[in-house]
Amino acid sequence: MNRDKQIALITGASSGIGAEIAKQLAKKNVHTILTARSASRLIKTEKSIIDNGGTCTLVELDMKDLKGLDNLGIKIFKRWGKLDILVANAAVLGTLGPIHHQSSDEFLEVMMVNTISNHRLIRSCDALLKKSHKPKACFLTSTVAIDPKPFWGAYAVSKASLEHMIKIWSAENKHNNLSIFTINPGKTNTKMRNKAMPGEDTKKLQKPSEVAKVIIQIIFLDTHYKGDTIDIMKLNQSSNETGSR
Repeated sequence: MNRDKQIALITGASSGIGAEIAKQLAKKNVHTILTARSASRLIKTEKSIIDNGGTCTLVELDMKDLKGLDNLGIKIFKRWGKLDILVANAAVLGTLGPIHHQSSDEFLEVMMVNTISNHRLIRSCDALLKKSHKPKACFLTSTVAIDPKPFWGAYAVSKASLEHMIKIWSAENKHNNLSIFTINPGKTNTKMRNKAMPGEDTKKLQKPSEVAKVIIQIIFLDTHYKGDTIDIMKLNQSSNETGSR
C-alpha cells in the first residue's frame, strides 16, 4: 500500500452512517480501518469498498473491550505509523423510558459504549493523529445531548458527556493543527432511529449516504475545528436558503 495514502478509522462501520462514511472515504483513496462487534457484520461494507477499487482493514472490536481499544492504537502504529482521520460513530441506544426504570446494568453499558470507550479511543489515537499533517477527529452526537428530553435516559446523558469530553480534549489541543469536532447528523433513516421511533415515516428522514457525504465534505475542509458541534440538518437548511436567494 502507498505509504502516503491517508488512513481512517471508523467505529461502528457495519451499517448506517458509519458504513456509508467508510465506503465514501474509500472512494477518495483513503484506506479505511473498520470496526464492529463481529467481523462478519463488516463483510457487506468490505465488499462494497473492494468492488469500487478501495482498500480496507476489518477489526472485530466490541467498544466495551477497553484493552482491545488500547491494542488497536498499538496495531495501527506498528502497521501504518499514523492516523489521519478518526470517525467515532459506534453507539448504542439502550431502552427508552422513565430514567428510574432503566436498569443500572444497562445505564452503565450505554455510558461505556457511548462515552467511556471514546475516552479510551482518544487515549489510543491521540499520538497517532498528531503524526498526520492534517489530522481530523470526528465524533457523532445527538440533539438530546443539549436538549434534554424525557425518556431518553442513559443515551442522552452519554452524548452530553461525550460532547463535554470532546470540548475538553479540544481545549487541550488548541495550539496545534488537530481538528476535533462533533457532528449531529439529525433525523436519519438508521436502525437506531427506527428502534427509537417505530412507525415513523422513513421517507421524511435523511439517507445515511446523504449524511455521510456532508460529513466527508466537512472532514476535508481546511477549517481547524476546536470542539465545535456541527448540526447537519441546520447546515443543509442554511445551504438551501442561500441557494434559493
